Amino acid sequence: MPRPVKRARFSRASSASWARARLGFRSLATLLAGALLAAACNSGQHSSCDEAKCASGQRCVADECRPPCSTSSDCSTGQSCALWGFDDGTQGSYCTVLPGSDAAAGSANASTTGRSCSANSECAATPGEFCVSGTCRSSCSSHFDCQGFGECLNGSDSDGHAGHYCDLGLPQKPGQFYTHCPSGTDAECDSAAGFFCVGAGAGDLDAYCTADCQGDDTCAPGFACTPLTRSPCSDACGLVGRPKDRQCVPSEQIGAGLPFQCGSHGVTRNVCRPRKFCSSCLSDADCLAAPNQICAADQSGAKICTELCDPLHPSCPWGNAGVCGVWDQALGLATCAHRFGQCVGTGKSCEPCEKDADCGPNNACNSSSFTGERWCVDFSVSCSCNGMASGGLCTGGGCPLSPGGLDMQCEDDPATTGSSTGICVGANTASGLLSSLGSPQTGCWPAR
Repeated sequence: MPRPVKRARFSRASSASWARARLGFRSLATLLAGALLAAACNSGQHSSCDEAKCASGQRCVADECRPPCSTSSDCSTGQSCALWGFDDGTQGSYCTVLPGSDAAAGSANASTTGRSCSANSECAATPGEFCVSGTCRSSCSSHFDCQGFGECLNGSDSDGHAGHYCDLGLPQKPGQFYTHCPSGTDAECDSAAGFFCVGAGAGDLDAYCTADCQGDDTCAPGFACTPLTRSPCSDACGLVGRPKDRQCVPSEQIGAGLPFQCGSHGVTRNVCRPRKFCSSCLSDADCLAAPNQICAADQSGAKICTELCDPLHPSCPWGNAGVCGVWDQALGLATCAHRFGQCVGTGKSCEPCEKDADCGPNNACNSSSFTGERWCVDFSVSCSCNGMASGGLCTGGGCPLSPGGLDMQCEDDPATTGSSTGICVGANTASGLLSSLGSPQTGCWPAR
């Protein structure tokens, strides 16, 4: 017999929403990058330096004509040989004064990024710089830490210690990929190049600049082309408007030729979004749009974006759905994986998913705003609370057990589901204090 429970928030309009990307704070490297690129020659738009007046071979670097170089010994006193990215997409090594070096020349606090080296001792200690492949580079936990310097890639320092370091390759431009926009507006993004801000609103330090896409190959490393699903502010696409939702989409942005299109579970647009836990990957670079993620095999052998973990004190993404163990034998370290054994199931109720398409036609990949867990909602499976549950939400009601063995919940209020039949939306995974407080948490796996 169905048992009434406290209502969990669920609707078709929100069923395909993704958890907000959890990106880290900017590192010192990011701040230095801003100073470098702000001064870079930009075809006369932001610099008083006229490259046409520079000596042969010189280019406008940091608002001055600077010569090319191979090592810092080719440069004048107080200057360093550093890789410089130009707005025309080219790059090269030129003599320049790195931020802080003129005020603290020779100090351990002065940045040495881009300087040639043979040992860690030749690189700045305080900013966290190490000698990697003959060049001083900043350590990093994500691509965002390297904005202006390139990408955050695997490497080993002169002492043989492996880690992630800014590679000093062709950098992303300010306001484009790897740029945060904590104001929650597009003003901090390069709108002229089609970039806009995605986040939870003003004050969200994890908000980031991104752009529309046609496929993963049109995104920067660490990002994948995935649907961004929102609710409309007013009734549209057969969906009830949610004007109080600060992320709602106004009607003038929905329709043919406009940013958002009508979807089966909300209004959507395909944008480059950071790969998160359980996203497929080939290397760490695919995962480092989020801090400290790595690419490792799970129980099935598939490579996924994940994190290192401690089996004795497990703490993995996706709450109860995550499990810690040594799955990648080549890596030989404990990482987080999904208890289901893989990150994408067959599309059945409560099986894991990354996107709606993983759940089959007309179904949805739902997510928990509390844990980030994602699972399939199979609309072909019907249920009913038989009018016994207050508000139309009950446990059971004809729903199957979740893969974790939990009774799923049935939501059969037409005002919420938009359907004449009930929908199995997931199970209540709250336990301990949350359970005693009567605070439901929707998911598919019980606490261990």
